[in-house]
Amino acid sequence: MLQEITLVNAKFEKIVTAYFIFSAIFLSCIHAILGNEWGLEERYEGESDRCDAVILHYDGKTWNHHYHGHNQFLTGIYGFSDNDIFAIGNHGLILHYNGDSWTRQESHTSYRLNGIWGSKRNDVYSVGDYGTILHYNGTEWKIQPLGIDDWLSCIWGLHEKKIFIIGSLGKIFHYGGVEWKEQKSNTTSWLRGVWGNSGTDVYAAGDYGTLLHFNGKRWEKLNPKTNKRLMGIWGTDEKNIFVVGADGLILHYDGRKWFRHASGTTHWLRKIWGANDTNVFAIGDYGVILHYNGKRWKRQKKLTNYHLLGIWGNREDNVYVVGLNPKSHY
Repeated sequence: MLQEITLVNAKFEKIVTAYFIFSAIFLSCIHAILGNEWGLEERYEGESDRCDAVILHYDGKTWNHHYHGHNQFLTGIYGFSDNDIFAIGNHGLILHYNGDSWTRQESHTSYRLNGIWGSKRNDVYSVGDYGTILHYNGTEWKIQPLGIDDWLSCIWGLHEKKIFIIGSLGKIFHYGGVEWKEQKSNTTSWLRGVWGNSGTDVYAAGDYGTLLHFNGKRWEKLNPKTNKRLMGIWGTDEKNIFVVGADGLILHYDGRKWFRHASGTTHWLRKIWGANDTNVFAIGDYGVILHYNGKRWKRQKKLTNYHLLGIWGNREDNVYVVGLNPKSHY
């Protein structure tokens, strides 16, 4: 009789253990499903090693995890206010932040998106692989056929009638308010970053140390004295321009010449943005975030080991960075 009771208790313990294991797995699946659909994974600490995409936020004092995505890679971000921000990524991924949560928007493309810029919230462009150009009118995204298969890397504009797109094989396209027209770049190097101070003062940076300047009529090659890949470019005016690139490279233009800054890192730097000339951020591989105070670069506290690919902010205490998990991407 005692043996029978012992056997019954043992079976009961196995059933209870199996029940709790099943419940844990079930709840984990439900969280993942609802998290992907409704953004429930946002601000969930400790998940950075398991997710595929990350968004970090800077409040002027510290960087914090803001969003974690699964089965998605984020490559760029752009916004207009605290509650009107877009993030882009692989397979046509477009997320929109309304100040409370990130929701997915229909892009009508499955190609990776690499760059995003807009003159206002109902006039936003995103560019990507295989000549993809999307336009958002405030209600929906529509494809703008360009008739090319080249990969488009970055987009920047001065206003709605002065927009530049750059990409592979030295491709440069300009929009003047009517249609996209290709401009002669005089290079076949892959162009990665574009920024301008005015319609007659635009720069494009790319592979093999390629740095171009547009004077309003033509693109001309500059000599930054490097053969490293140049990834991102940004400035405050014609006498204060920064370029970042491979192996921690940072170049600075003071209106007369280009010279190197000591970055303190050998990791690739992908993008650069600043609120002003004493609050500049450079981001890159393995979670590196550098801050420039007008005199020197200082590394920020590391929150992730992900590759950070896009940055946007509207003031020095409201900066967003997006990135991807290199383990799941490569």
